[in-house]
Amino acid sequence: MPGAVVSAAPPLLKVQNLEKYFPIRGGLLSRVVANVKAVNDVSFELAKGEVVGLVGESVSGKTTAGRAILRLIEPTGGQVIFNGTDVTKLNKSDMRDYRRQMQIIFQDPFASLNPRMTVSDIIGEALDIHKLHQGSARTDRIASLLQKVGLRPEHMRRYPHEFSGGQRQRIGIARALAVDPSFIVADEPVSALDVSIQAQVVNLMQDLQEELGLTVLFIAHDLAVVEYICDRIIVMYLGRIMEIASSRELNRNPKHPYTEALLSAAPVPDPTVKRQRIILEGDIPSPINPPSGCVFRTRCRYAIAECANVIPELREVSPGHFKACIRDDVL
Repeated sequence: MPGAVVSAAPPLLKVQNLEKYFPIRGGLLSRVVANVKAVNDVSFELAKGEVVGLVGESVSGKTTAGRAILRLIEPTGGQVIFNGTDVTKLNKSDMRDYRRQMQIIFQDPFASLNPRMTVSDIIGEALDIHKLHQGSARTDRIASLLQKVGLRPEHMRRYPHEFSGGQRQRIGIARALAVDPSFIVADEPVSALDVSIQAQVVNLMQDLQEELGLTVLFIAHDLAVVEYICDRIIVMYLGRIMEIASSRELNRNPKHPYTEALLSAAPVPDPTVKRQRIILEGDIPSPINPPSGCVFRTRCRYAIAECANVIPELREVSPGHFKACIRDDVL
């Protein structure tokens, strides 16, 4: 598989040629007149216990890819192989069992919690659906989860509006952990929080990941956060993967022009370090009608005529480092 990082053990998650198109309908008969190509031919793997970052600008398809993997939205094409099973082929009944193993932490800690439910009901809902920890064991389980994420057992009787944004996100994390999943999609879990609270939540997630051996797909904009918490990083642009590398390697030796531009925009917490700022010209093209060839070519300072004719494959340029670019004479 292009762009896959092969390990000795079988990967926990293998995504192959994943696509998600949203149809645009028009006319009297509401026929499909175009498609928003949110995710286009995305392939990668996650090893058990690995934390992988998924980064890119808005409209790059990060969140859509994460939700398509979990089938919160149905993929248009491709495969999502989890523990050897292609979950895109499962019916609703069979998929319910896999949902115990695959959970999500949502971006917005305000919109993701039902304001009419207590914390006990929010966290306990998944336990009820999967018939886990019934009776007094249910209360004990919820209390234990709240303590695990840094809250108190008595908080289970409160409603979401009684908590701060950081506390709400801790409740969201507890809800995701309630059914003992092995894989979690963290969809920009700290982007809506204050900077000081971001650090607390990131450290909490890192501690929980190490304690529980979780496999995590961490979606984010902040490259500094991703570098800190992730083993590898996947860079997306306009629905396609541009680069995959280890966190340290990607931040110190980017191979794709888009990654180079993203890193140049990230602030460095050292006034003595000067970083050349690379300004990307123009806006991201429309996913309804993406550029031919390389989708990044319209904003790339290294683009040549051939870039308009060839869709670059994700290829290995050094051990464990992949990029989707036809040029080897840059970076």
